[in-house]
Amino acid sequence: MKKHSFGILLCATCDSAFVIGSLMANIKQKCGEKVDIFYLIHDGFKTSDKEALRKIAGESIVRFETFTKEDFLAKLNAFAKKPIKLNNHRFLGRWTHMVYACFEGFRFLDECKCIVYLDFDILLLQEIVHLKKLRQQGFVLGARRGKTSLANSCLAYQGRFQNTSVFQTPIIVYNDTLENPKECYDFIYQVSAQNPLNINDQGTFSLLVFEKNLKIKDLGNRYVGSVLWRKNHNPILIHAYGPKNRFWNNRLCNQIWNEWNAYYQAWLESGGSPNTKGFVANTTYGYERIRYHLAYKLGYCIIANYQSLLGCLKLPFLLALIALRHKKEARFYQKIIKLHPHLKLPPLESYEDYQSALLEKQTFSYCLGEALIEACKTFYKGGILKFFATAKNLRKEAYDRMLSRH
Repeated sequence: MKKHSFGILLCATCDSAFVIGSLMANIKQKCGEKVDIFYLIHDGFKTSDKEALRKIAGESIVRFETFTKEDFLAKLNAFAKKPIKLNNHRFLGRWTHMVYACFEGFRFLDECKCIVYLDFDILLLQEIVHLKKLRQQGFVLGARRGKTSLANSCLAYQGRFQNTSVFQTPIIVYNDTLENPKECYDFIYQVSAQNPLNINDQGTFSLLVFEKNLKIKDLGNRYVGSVLWRKNHNPILIHAYGPKNRFWNNRLCNQIWNEWNAYYQAWLESGGSPNTKGFVANTTYGYERIRYHLAYKLGYCIIANYQSLLGCLKLPFLLALIALRHKKEARFYQKIIKLHPHLKLPPLESYEDYQSALLEKQTFSYCLGEALIEACKTFYKGGILKFFATAKNLRKEAYDRMLSRH
């Protein structure tokens, strides 16, 4: 049997069929007929919604596979010593069993050369068919490397990789050059069944990569564009993560990324069921706004580079570059909101998560950058020397806070 060249894997519960339909319309608009097959993993899609999805897919094949909570438990219990029930599970209570549906990509590599999984809260800004090239480059998988440690993802894990940062799973590239994909699939459920605290899609996926020493491509920041558009640098996609922060339920996110509405309209015109819940939040992501401040950027850069001699030598140039780029971006922002008023961001004080976002101003990164800005204003009066003393105190305070939390 001739293999498909390129497939897309999407997953959702029945009440999110409209999201999958909108994303499919988005994918078709960006990738055209280069998508050979859509693998749609669902928990109860209606017949009418399935027909609408086939209509949007056009010439692309659509394959539906059910993935219920009972299916998920059965897969886990196949490797469990005693039955797992998962009532009130910390991780699944927030994300549901569908987070593990992303691993169904392993099952389809016998019929498709390259499969790309996408979270349902993604908006493509560019085509992604170019990810097929990873296969020729020798990579069996592709995902973006995060900063969270494996120990923080899988709370029960205490092995040799516990301090290694995990790979994130909003986008995963599967290539059929991977040896024994069925074995990899079983590994995911076996590790999760050994201790239910290990149930975490990113942690378990990363442990698979580390334990089996798989060749994986770090996709980088262009594959995790922020809804705060000012932070982005030519992103491939936008990931609107968070239950109240998505294109269809957050008023500000919907306003900024209003092209999503055109894809949703295509879904409705295909006969798909509408979104009945509407907006549940007006403005969120306040912490992202604060992390965009110059103080946070400078402090983060200092922390990232001061531990090595080379980093310390580069710091003055890196900090100057950050300051210049920030000023340039501020000028660009004023220019762009005149041309596109809908991109203007509301006052930070109006954000629903404003109070919690203010906690970012108390972080070591922000305080350190703030101290540097103040020092530069009085450098001729010994401001830089004062900065080193302030930095030492800030570091001690941050360390004391960390100890008190433990």
